[in-house]
Amino acid sequence: MSRTEQAVRPLRFYFHAMNTKVEVQFLADREQAEHAASLVKNWFETQEQRFSRFVADSELNRLNESQGWISVSAAMDEVLSLAYGYIGQTEGIFQPGIMKALRSSGYDTSFEKIHQRASQRPLLERLLPILKSEAAGMKGDPYDYSRPSWIQREGSRMVHLDPGTELDLGGIVKGWAVERIADWLQKRMNIPAGMINAGGDIQVWGTTDHPQWTLEVTSPFPQMQDVSGTVRLQRGAVATSGITRRQWQDDKGYTAHHLIDPRTMKPADTDILQCTVVGQHASQCEIIAKTVSILGSAEAVNWLNRHYDRHDVLWITREANVYFRGNPSTLAECWPGFDPDHRFSLIE
Repeated sequence: MSRTEQAVRPLRFYFHAMNTKVEVQFLADREQAEHAASLVKNWFETQEQRFSRFVADSELNRLNESQGWISVSAAMDEVLSLAYGYIGQTEGIFQPGIMKALRSSGYDTSFEKIHQRASQRPLLERLLPILKSEAAGMKGDPYDYSRPSWIQREGSRMVHLDPGTELDLGGIVKGWAVERIADWLQKRMNIPAGMINAGGDIQVWGTTDHPQWTLEVTSPFPQMQDVSGTVRLQRGAVATSGITRRQWQDDKGYTAHHLIDPRTMKPADTDILQCTVVGQHASQCEIIAKTVSILGSAEAVNWLNRHYDRHDVLWITREANVYFRGNPSTLAECWPGFDPDHRFSLIE
């Protein structure tokens, strides 16, 4: 939930796409707002058909099934180029080449269907053929997670996957889609203030006449509201990632989640339950939030320092400790409700 702190309330619209709830808010007249909302819905549905691994004839699945060079759409080329750069920035912790690991962990269908079918037949029975196949495919040399597993031919939109590579772009597509449509709405439709929220990947914009947006950061502990708060900003992006929202039982009865550590090709063993990042671009905030969540507290601070990262980053651990790395002078103003147990200033 989110709101602007002013007398005029934005018009709100909701729909479901990309396996998540999407919320849009616009400060515009009703006709313009409704038209903009329909365009946003169409945009997300189009990108879901393009990038989902759960849509049989999606462009992503055609790419994963290809051999040799294949022509891709402008959108696919753009997302792959972004992903290529983020692999380097995250030292390989963000790695799209994790499709087989996701399936091996049990995430082999859309998330809402995992729980629906769990009661229909044992998970081990369902996973056994997959596990055998994936185990055979993952034997041999250790996976080099530090580099992209595809080549893009510059200027031609031609892509070549390494043999055996299957990509999952779910870790970047929502943030990219949010960012792109928000930019389009401002430039093409002249929406003066708005918010796009796709499952916690958020882009907001406003003017001096439209004060700050207040965005809720919910607690990963349902019974503990003292580790929740808000983020305030007039223009920019917020992204939240973590291991609590998409969980299931693996074949041994252990809790698994969707954040794969490419160093082990298993769900990350991390002390962090949830991470929220504030910056200018939703896609970049999404990548940082996922990387911090996978690395865990100690490694995350070192990684952020190595890259002189300027984002505000707040995370909550299993012990309900709150960590903050960012600008301490704006903590109270921009993160009302949070009183971090551990604070780290930006490296100059």
